[in-house]
Amino acid sequence: MLTMLCVDSNQQRLAQIKQDLLPLSARLTLIEAANIHQAERLIIQNRQKIALILCALKLEEGSAVILCRQSHCSLMRKIIYAADASVTELSDCINQGRIDQFLQLPYQAKELTHIIQREMSAYKINNQHEQKQSSIVDKTRLLHKPEQSAPSNFQDRFLDYSLYSDSELSNLVIKSLHKILEKNDEHKVRRSYSANHILTREGEKNRFLWFITKGEVLLKKRNAQGETQDITIMQEGTMVGGMSFLTEECAFSTGITLTDTEVLKVDNAIFSQIMQSNSALLAPFTNLLLRNFNRRLQHSISTELALQETLHSLDIAYNQLIESEKMVVLGQLVAGVAHELNNPVAAILRGSDTLTTLISTLLSSNSESDFSLLAQKTLQAGLTVTPLSTSEIRKRTKVLQGTIKDKQLAKKMVNMNLDGKTIPVDNYLSLKETVDLLDKFHQAGTILRNSNACAVRIAGLVKSLKHYAGQDSEQSSTVNIHDGLEETLIIFENKLKHYQVIKEYQQLPDVECHPIALEQVWTNIISNAIDATEGKGTLKISTLYQPYDEAPSVQVIIEDNGPGIPEHILTKIFELNYTTKREGNFGLGIGLTISSQIIKRHHGTIEIESQPDQFTRFIITLPIFNPHIESERTSVIAHKDSPTW
Repeated sequence: MLTMLCVDSNQQRLAQIKQDLLPLSARLTLIEAANIHQAERLIIQNRQKIALILCALKLEEGSAVILCRQSHCSLMRKIIYAADASVTELSDCINQGRIDQFLQLPYQAKELTHIIQREMSAYKINNQHEQKQSSIVDKTRLLHKPEQSAPSNFQDRFLDYSLYSDSELSNLVIKSLHKILEKNDEHKVRRSYSANHILTREGEKNRFLWFITKGEVLLKKRNAQGETQDITIMQEGTMVGGMSFLTEECAFSTGITLTDTEVLKVDNAIFSQIMQSNSALLAPFTNLLLRNFNRRLQHSISTELALQETLHSLDIAYNQLIESEKMVVLGQLVAGVAHELNNPVAAILRGSDTLTTLISTLLSSNSESDFSLLAQKTLQAGLTVTPLSTSEIRKRTKVLQGTIKDKQLAKKMVNMNLDGKTIPVDNYLSLKETVDLLDKFHQAGTILRNSNACAVRIAGLVKSLKHYAGQDSEQSSTVNIHDGLEETLIIFENKLKHYQVIKEYQQLPDVECHPIALEQVWTNIISNAIDATEGKGTLKISTLYQPYDEAPSVQVIIEDNGPGIPEHILTKIFELNYTTKREGNFGLGIGLTISSQIIKRHHGTIEIESQPDQFTRFIITLPIFNPHIESERTSVIAHKDSPTW
């Protein structure tokens, strides 16, 4: 039965530890202390019984190191636990207190019992070892007296050395060598050097193995440019030149003493002689040598991983810098294009307004007949954007066909909003000829409307581009979303002539937004749909009012029946410079990125759904009430140097 001392100022945690260690109660007796003074008294009273100390790192009187480094605790196994501990604290525990285990809080009960069982086994091995040889240091006497060596079951148990810490194992080997050389050091293995003494020289043969018993040695190496860089500092208990000594290759680095340093300088002949005459030294030395190589390898791997991570971070930063530079150049180009477009667009707008006024004046002065008045109204109707859904046109055309048997004639009258009205016949023309003539007036108005809408749109785009380049601010306003959709369709009217355009509009309230920016979104999405369907197909535009949500909103759904977008691409579709344009179609890969940023700026969402060979659907949701728009606009005016999207 072994005894373990638990030391913690937290009584609740002590109670929990006792509960967690109940499975070991048949093999382990627990005693507890709330502070260092109580613990010291218990250790003195039970010195022969206590095998393990389980102690909190931070106690009321100070650190656990104070308790664990005392001489009467040297043979006990020591386990320290803490919720957090700095590298310095842990180093102090290991170097000063000779701590065997560190346990991170919170722990698992199984983890604690496993550690305790392992330390109990280690204590038993060390205790048996101590009984045979009185102390770890005394074992070194056996290393130069083979006839008095320990029983073979201890000599052959190579893995027992895994119970030692690096410093313990180093001390064991070094003290063993000191014992061997105590009476006979004819080869002057023990050496003392002052600072700046060179032990190994990079690229030169190294015939010695250097054990550092006191002091520090700096390792240096030349880089690809021939500059010498510091690698690491070797401390007491480590070896220098181990790899080149064993392989007989040139030294990998230059070793130079930093302070007054004491070493054991062993050449190949002396090393062989020592190992042959002291076979018990072979196992700990081999273990120590492997540990040194393993630490160096781990350090090299960690350095390599750190370098790779640094290079990756630099690549990301470089790419971001390139993209930032691209956007700066793009902003400069945008500003130049906006400036060049501004004057001709203004001229088109003035000319369109003047032409509209002149045509209306000419028609009104020509005749006061009923037909002339209707022609003027038809022209004015053509100048007005009156969006009708596809289903509405189909429904009204079907009703009118009951009176007028000609379907095309009925559709023309519906488009001019003349269904249900009396049409005066001019100069004995037939109804068809009269409607065709009125259609020309309507077309004239439509052409003027289109020209004016395009000019207004270009002017808006110029303003938007200037805003994008940080040279202008965009005003928000309350508008009907349908107006922007219709103006966008007007721009694509020529490209959509081979499409079936289906419009399913619900009655929508006006929305607080940046209308020019939103029209840029509709333009980007419809343009992509046209490219994807290669000039023919079906384009469906729907709107939906959602008044019952927590925040009332409207939805715009734009869908095409194109080839769709593969699932693995959907996640990348809004990334900057990512384009799915087929070869031969120009695309920078910024349209959907800008669209996404515009929608986010409106505190809305943009989603995409797609099925290969079936459809692609964009769903844009916008809040009806957007109090943030005005504050953002004010912020933009105050910071013109920062593009918003």
